[in-house]
This record gives sequence, structure tokens and C-alpha cells, in this order.
Amino acid sequence: MLRLKANILNGLAMVAFFLPAGLARGADASNKEGLELFEKRIRPLLVDRCYECHSTQAGKSKGHLLLDSKQGLAKGGESGPALVPGDIEGSRLVKAIRWTDPDLQMPPKKQLDAQQVAWVEQWVKLGAPDPRDAASVAAAGKTPGKRTIDIEAGKKWWAFQPVAELPTPAVTHEGWGANKIDAFIAAELEKKKLDPSPAADRRTLIQRATLDLTGLRATYEEVETFVADKSPDAYPKLIERLLGSPHYGERWGRYWMDVTRYAEDNPTGEATTPPYPYAWRYRDWVIKAMNQDVPYDRFVKLQLAADLMPDAQRSDLAALSYLGAAPQYHKDGRLSKDVIQNLYNDDWDERVDAVSRGLLGLTVACARCHDHKFDPITSNDYYSLMSVFASTVAAPRPVEEVDAATETRFMVAANQLFYLSYVSNLLRGDPGTKKVEARQKVERFVERMEEIKQDMSFLRDKHPAMYTHLVQIAKRPDPYPDAKPATRPTTRPAAPPIVAGAGAGGFFNGGRRRFRGGSTEPFYNAVFDAGLFVNGSDPDLTMLDVKAGTPHDLRRLNAGNVTNPGEPAPRGFLSVLAKGDKSFHKGSGRLELADRIFTDAAPLTARVIVNRVWGWHFGKPLVETPSDFGAQGDKPSHPQLLDDLAARFIAHGWSLKWLHREIMLSQAYQQASHPRADGMKLDPGNRLVWRMTPRRLDVEAYRDCLLQACGDLDTTNTTGPSSDVDQPDNHRRTVYGRISRGRMSSMLQLYDFPEPVMHSPERDTTTSPLQQLFVMNSPFMEDQARALVARVKNVTEPTEKIRTMYHDVFARNPSRRELALAEDYLKTGTLNEYAHALLCANEVIFWP
Repeated sequence: MLRLKANILNGLAMVAFFLPAGLARGADASNKEGLELFEKRIRPLLVDRCYECHSTQAGKSKGHLLLDSKQGLAKGGESGPALVPGDIEGSRLVKAIRWTDPDLQMPPKKQLDAQQVAWVEQWVKLGAPDPRDAASVAAAGKTPGKRTIDIEAGKKWWAFQPVAELPTPAVTHEGWGANKIDAFIAAELEKKKLDPSPAADRRTLIQRATLDLTGLRATYEEVETFVADKSPDAYPKLIERLLGSPHYGERWGRYWMDVTRYAEDNPTGEATTPPYPYAWRYRDWVIKAMNQDVPYDRFVKLQLAADLMPDAQRSDLAALSYLGAAPQYHKDGRLSKDVIQNLYNDDWDERVDAVSRGLLGLTVACARCHDHKFDPITSNDYYSLMSVFASTVAAPRPVEEVDAATETRFMVAANQLFYLSYVSNLLRGDPGTKKVEARQKVERFVERMEEIKQDMSFLRDKHPAMYTHLVQIAKRPDPYPDAKPATRPTTRPAAPPIVAGAGAGGFFNGGRRRFRGGSTEPFYNAVFDAGLFVNGSDPDLTMLDVKAGTPHDLRRLNAGNVTNPGEPAPRGFLSVLAKGDKSFHKGSGRLELADRIFTDAAPLTARVIVNRVWGWHFGKPLVETPSDFGAQGDKPSHPQLLDDLAARFIAHGWSLKWLHREIMLSQAYQQASHPRADGMKLDPGNRLVWRMTPRRLDVEAYRDCLLQACGDLDTTNTTGPSSDVDQPDNHRRTVYGRISRGRMSSMLQLYDFPEPVMHSPERDTTTSPLQQLFVMNSPFMEDQARALVARVKNVTEPTEKIRTMYHDVFARNPSRRELALAEDYLKTGTLNEYAHALLCANEVIFWP
């Protein structure tokens, strides 16, 4: 095999694990990740646990160590620097919070939990990026409630301005340009005295467009037909055909699922964080909506509030998995009220972050502990959005039509039974020191479960699947050895509060079990309007009240501390984007939030999605921080183009397919990708779009194209529960693969699939030795090589075998040199090894 790599691949291409300069993940990506981690986790942790003794507010700082500024951290205290960026083991800060040294334990009163320590370690590993400067020393900790942001001045920020169609700029590039996009591109190129690149050849063009819209390669026959078609509308007809393909939704639905951090379970699998067995219905709904070109505004509104929209179809409730299958933290009911409340705040914080960065391109979650340091977003605004999600509870919703009252009763019962089952089993298995009291609670909770099942027994005949679901949730603990047979009470005691558990999380079918891809039971992982209230009345067991139809308006938390609440922060929109009163008044406010995103914030919302789509087409967005349009984000490379395209996108009914046509029919999109000396000198990053940016395929397209080339791709199995991507007998498209937050597929992880525990702005491309080993030695690649050889087993002529394999893998004929190399190798090598080499070529994994 090594001889094969040395002899054959030199004639074909560099193998797929080598990337051109600039594609490997660099310092910028890790710096952005580290800054995000600092704002979301590290700064609140420092404020809450460290500033009391180590800040300018503390008077005389202990050990002369100040942690409320970048300079203070770098300088350190009496014992030297507190941290060494990039060196976890060499950082005294990490050593102190680990409590491994009895002489160095911080904070001294109470140790940080394991998750908090892990956050600090990860931040240090990423280089400990810290945006604070001397002018912003601990303002949040000092005056957390003080309004220092000028909202009216903030409204003047470029990203918040209205969008309008702009005049086509006059340019001097004669004969270049197919539509308005090209004029804006040419205008910026002219400023740098750069010319656009020539058009790509037709073979490249059909492969680029087909990969772009379907994630699959055009076949040899499709390429030859397109090349032979000399009609002027051949390319527009190609785009229409691809947009009409069912594979379009599979490709572009997967892009969207990065934005919505789609997954089918939670990062951990404790009793209160079970998998989401019906999340695959959300995936199928997204794909279908993409294929139907559901307008983007409606597409998003359904994901936030389908249950509140009178014109939504029952099947649209699948869209609610955007919230109903969101990641969540385990909540042990034996923890204190404050700890449980903070864990719920973490869950709601994630929803605020996913919605604000994903849809609005704003880092609203940075205002959890203080007013945003850079953008016109107040801490009160943050908690107003969080109140929306504190008023939203996850629940299974039946696929069948059910009257609203019955459905609400079912969802409340599902919550109650889940939590009661969890806590009764918890106390039965681990009663602690108060065994008598624990038993009394277990018996009371079991009795209450039986009452709920009896109350819901009317479902048994009319809606048997719903009743069966409730029975399966209500897992009774093992009986006590001396327990008497259960009898129904003559009087019904008051219902106890629900025990703290999954909160806004998911439900499972039939008790705890390993997640294996989902359930076909007729339910959606969804949400409904209900307030979530933590109840600390029991000193030994933190309880939870779920109140259907009752919103939960939070208070702003000073420094993000649950024990230090400030002024009320009722449900509402961001002040800087709101036109008039920002308050929400209907239920949880989810529908009002969805409406405001496409009315008050429409210009920003349109800019954000247009920028994302542009980036997915070109490999580089116009705003290179696609989830941060604020002061810390990048400015657009082509501001007029972005605004004009956003305005026309809105005017064309928020149609994504219109946007695809407009972009792909431009000459800018049809340019060749070859580098040029002048372009590389003046604009090496191709920010001005003087050529098409070459890039590596994402893992989904890479795997699918390998299966397609070898005749192993199953394009018929397009609905239903997910399949394990790593299983050798799984030939479905990768979009139908199982996505786990706790146990990622090894192939997906190897090729930079984003962690779905949070919103992902874009994919980072890395290179690693493991990718090289995968290409050369993995069973998957060997299986595909054998399958490729099997496709030519009935071809007797050796030269024709080679030509046919080139048709299958590259959709082209081999050159004379490639034929000569192949024929020379096959005198001593095997066809399987040769097929493997073809599949390792750069041409397979790179965008044309």
C-alpha cells in the first residue's frame, strides 16, 4: 500500500489530508472560541466567586492579586503570574481552583464544581483570551444594575439600519457581470485595481453547482450532457433542476441544523437528561420545509411558536424541537434551591444565546452578569428574553390532532409523571440519612403518580398512544420489603410540587436506556407555555412547580448571582431593536418574539441569513463573524451588496431559493478558483471575491460522495429514526445519521463536525494525522474501494476498467498520463489498491 501511495498518487493528486495554506484552523478560530467562553462562563465566574477578595472593589486585595482586569491576571500576585496562556498545568490559577494542593485552595470557602474547573481549564488551553482593559475594570461587579448604555445612540449601529435596494454601481469592467451582484463585486475590485477571474469551465461549473445545492457530485452522464448543451439557458436550467431535487433540502437543511445545534440527546445521560427520541422528526421537517421553499420568516416563526400560530399545520409542531430538544444540564433534586435555579438559568441562557446569535447575529448572552461591554444590550434586556424561555416548558406533543385542553392536560401530566418517577426512584435507591422521611416521600410520590394515571385514564380509549406514553414514563421504584398492598385513598391529598428534574428538557420512552437513534412513537419533542418555578420549601429536596399558562417573569440578577436579584425583567424584546414598547403580553411571549424578529428587527435578521447563505455558497461570508454583527464582529467586505441583497431578499418574500438563484447566476459565483499572482498579493484571503475560494468538502458531502462513487449510497431511505454513521452497513445519506451531544460519531468528529451543545456560527477546518490514517487505513475506505472494484467486475478490458472507475469517482475521463500510470502500476499492484488510491485523491474531497 505504501508503494502505491508513492507511485500512483503523485500522478493523481496530493492525498486528501493535505490542505492548501490557510485552510487549517488557526489562532483566529481558537481566539473567538476563547473570547466567547470568557464572556459566557469565565467572567461571570470571576465576578461571582473571586472579586470579593481579588478586585479593585475589595479594597486591599488578598495576595496583591487582582482578577478584575487583564493586566491584573497577567501580573499576578505575590507568588507570580496567575496563569500562563495555553499552559494548564503551569497556571497557578488552575492549580488553586483544583484544590489538589492543601496550601493553595481557591475560593477558600467553597470549591468550584467540576464543570466550572473544566471551563477555566479550557479557557487557559485556548490561550486565556481576555477582552477587558484598564478602562473596564469590573464595572459589572461594581454597579451591575446601572444603566450606562445609550440605547438611542446604539440604534445608529450599521447593522440595525433599514435596508433598501440600492442603485447598481457604475463599473468599468466591460463585458463582465450577469446581474446586480456582479456590479457590487466589480466596484470593490476596481478600488484595488483587481480584475475578476475568468469563468470556470463547464465541467467545473456543473460539479460546483451540483455539490453546492445537493451535496452530491454530478454523474459522468450529467456532466457530458451539460457540456454538450450549448444553449444560453443551459446553466439556469441546471440551477432550476437542482433546486427542485429532493436532495436540495437534505443539503441545505443540514446547514440550518448547524445554526440550531440539532442533536438527539444531551451531553450527559443522567436520569433528568434523557435523549430526545422524536428529534428526528425535526430533521425531516427542516428538510421538507427547505424543499418546499417555506419563506424564511415563516420557517423561523414555526420553530419558535408553531403551537401558537393559528394557521400552522399539525405536522409543523415538529419544528418546536428547536426548543424542545435543546441541550440541558442534569439537576439532582437533592441540590439546593440556588444551585438548581442556576442550572435552569444555564438552560435558559443557552436558549437566549442560540436565538440571539443564530437569528439576530448578536451576543446577547454576554449581558448575563452586566450590561454588554461592547454592544447596546442591557442586562435587563437579557433577562427579559430569558423570561420567555422561563415561561416555556418542554413536553411531548402527539402527532395526531388533539383538542387543546386535552393536549395541555397530557403535557402537564407527562411533566409530573417524569419528575415524580425520577425522584421516587432517586430516594428509593439512595435515601440518605433520613431514611424514614425519604420513604414517606417515596410513598407519597408513588401515590400521586397513580392518581395522575387514573385522572388521565380517559385517554386509554380515545388516544391510546398518549395513555401508553404516560404509563411508560411513570416508572415505579422497587417496593419496600415490608410494604402493604397499595390501596386508593378515599380523599385526594393536595398535589405536591413537581420535583426538580429535566426542566425544559426531553422525555424518554420506557424509562432510562441507551439512545439508539430515536422512536417511531407518534410524538414530537416540543414545548408549551408554562412557567417554571423552583421551589425550595423542602429543606432536603428542591422542588419544581410547572404552571401551565402562567408566565414566569424573572428579575435581573446582579452579577448573574441567583442570591442577589435586582429589578424585574418581564418578557420582552431587545430595547435597541424594539420599535415602541418592548414588552410581550401573550403567554410565554414566544410568538411575539418571533414576530418582532421579522418586523422590528427585520433588516438585521435579513442581513444575518443572507450573510450565512453567501458564506455557504462562497466559503467565506461577507461578514466574517456570521453570528456577531456587533462591535466585536467584523464589518462587511461589501456593505452595499449585503444591504441590497437583504432588501431584495425581503422583497422576494424571504425566499431562500430566490437567494440561491441570484447568487449562483452571478458571474462572481461562476469564476474559476485558480490563484493569480496579483490577487494573491493584494487580497490573499479573497475577501474581495476575485475568484471562487477553494475549500474542502464538509464531512457530510465527503462521505456521501464516496458512497455515491462506489454505488453504495442509499438515496431512498429518507425519513425516520437516525442511523449510526460509523456502522459499516449504514449507506444512508449522512444527514440521516445520528447526532449525539454525548458521543459523537468518530467520522463526524474527525472531519470537524461542530459540537451540537451550542449554536455553531461556521465550521472550522482542521488537519490532523488521524485524517491521514483514516484515508489510508480505515475499514470504511477499504470497503468503498472493494465496492468500486465490484462495479467494474464485468468489464474485461483493463483500460476500460480504469476509465469506468474514473467516470464513477471523478465524472471524467482519465488523461493519457493518468492512464499510463494506472497501467504501469497494475502490472504488479492490485485493482483494490488502485481503487483505494483514487478515493484518496484531493479531487474527491475538494470543492471544484
